[in-house]
Amino acid sequence: MSYPATLQTLVIEDDEEVKVAYDEIFSKLAAEECGPPFRPATPRFAFSYEQAIHFLDGSEIFHLVILDLRLPEKQDMPAPEAQDYGLELLAQCAGRDRYPIPALLVISGHIDRIDQIRMQQTLHQSFYHGQSIVKDFSYLEAAIRRACRDLTKYTAVGIHLRASATDQYPTLSPRDEDLLRRSVLQESGRIGLDLNWWSAKTSYNKQQWTKVLMGRYLLDEGAGASRPRFFKLMPTSESQSAIDSARRVAQRLAHISIVSTVESRGTSLMVTEKVGAQDARPKPLIEVLSSLDPEQVLQISRQIAFQVEQLGDLLPESKPLRAILWPAHDAENLARQWSRFRSKLPEQAALGVEPIALYSILIACEKRIRLNVRPIVHGDLHIGNVALDLTAESAEAYIFDPGACRSDVAGKDIASLEVSAILHQRIALETLVEICSVLYASSNPTGTADVGTFSAQARNTIQLVRGLRTAAMRWNDPSLYALMVFDSVLIQVGGLAAGLSGNYIDDPRCAAHVLAVTAAWYKSFQGADEDAAT
Repeated sequence: MSYPATLQTLVIEDDEEVKVAYDEIFSKLAAEECGPPFRPATPRFAFSYEQAIHFLDGSEIFHLVILDLRLPEKQDMPAPEAQDYGLELLAQCAGRDRYPIPALLVISGHIDRIDQIRMQQTLHQSFYHGQSIVKDFSYLEAAIRRACRDLTKYTAVGIHLRASATDQYPTLSPRDEDLLRRSVLQESGRIGLDLNWWSAKTSYNKQQWTKVLMGRYLLDEGAGASRPRFFKLMPTSESQSAIDSARRVAQRLAHISIVSTVESRGTSLMVTEKVGAQDARPKPLIEVLSSLDPEQVLQISRQIAFQVEQLGDLLPESKPLRAILWPAHDAENLARQWSRFRSKLPEQAALGVEPIALYSILIACEKRIRLNVRPIVHGDLHIGNVALDLTAESAEAYIFDPGACRSDVAGKDIASLEVSAILHQRIALETLVEICSVLYASSNPTGTADVGTFSAQARNTIQLVRGLRTAAMRWNDPSLYALMVFDSVLIQVGGLAAGLSGNYIDDPRCAAHVLAVTAAWYKSFQGADEDAAT
């Protein structure tokens, strides 16, 4: 969203006689030779709550809103004692995501301490320039002048977003751009952004997006650009957890560091340092896996496992087997998705294990098992959250963008990464079947079956998984790892209910096939006894 060069203002004020004073202030600012670089236009006026809502619900862009909290519902009516229309309008301004308001001045007047605290929090969180002032016109002019100068800086911020050559991504919303601008202006000497898409995913109900961009701050006075950064736009309801997780992981991994955070009512932005020592933009592992040398892939898998190990020491524990499974599985939805695609699977009759029936047995099992947990896990380790610094001599891998950091079974992160490496790439079903025939053919998790005739994509995917498993087998029993892989695939199959636009899986048959073979793979660790799975 770009803003007009002429600053647009909405004055919400119940006293029509004060309009003359505002007109004089804005006329004076517009006429000054040394005034704001962008001239303010003649302001619009709303003399009641009703008129203000009309403007705020419309499609007019406002750089600045001046809000008197003491307002009537309709023009020429007295302001009510029992209802504070001013605070309601403050919330409306804060939530105006289609046309964000960068600057807001509140004429606070008489307001109790609790509402004063809430108001200050809203002004700080929701606006680039938010300030409460007293109704003194000599002071008001200076406050408007400062707001106009800040707005000049805000509207001058340039955002350059490069489109992807291969993938489709959502647009940046006006609120997204507002948060990015405010991030630029958190530190002097920054004038813009040069960005690339990294990833984007929508919520299960497709109402909210989480968008990750990679790029640099552009610096003034010919200083070039900053080091690369990751810019994560996410629902505010999830932001505090994500920020807390990043801070916790940063205590264990030196390459993760939060640069800044910016919040609004519905969307928040977290900016983190680009991983790695190089100044070049990193590459997503998912994009380059097929082009790497097999030795590089093995090196990458070891680096990932080492970083996961750095999150905390192994701690022995005992848990019911059912507690290993993700607690939010919807059994009816899993059965529905499996039923949709099971008949389309290659060689399905030869697999011999019914995945949903196996899940039903496992979820009812109270048998306790001994295992190792890690006090901190990454929480969202998938192939899109692995970045690479590539040179002609080496490949350096770094995990980033952690999810909910909590204590969990050691190896669960690796199992999640394994499944995403298979299902989140663009892999033809025939190639996926080939990969699965090696990875899930026996109870030897790091088997050495020859893959020399396979495609580069298949060979490198198998090599990555084998390397990851080599580390995971040191942390817990192989059968427990196989159970976590099966559980991770169940999550992916459940997500098919969101449709192809709601997940990273191109072909739902791939998810169904991996579910079938991982069920059989887990069962192969249990022996012939039907009850041994529990």
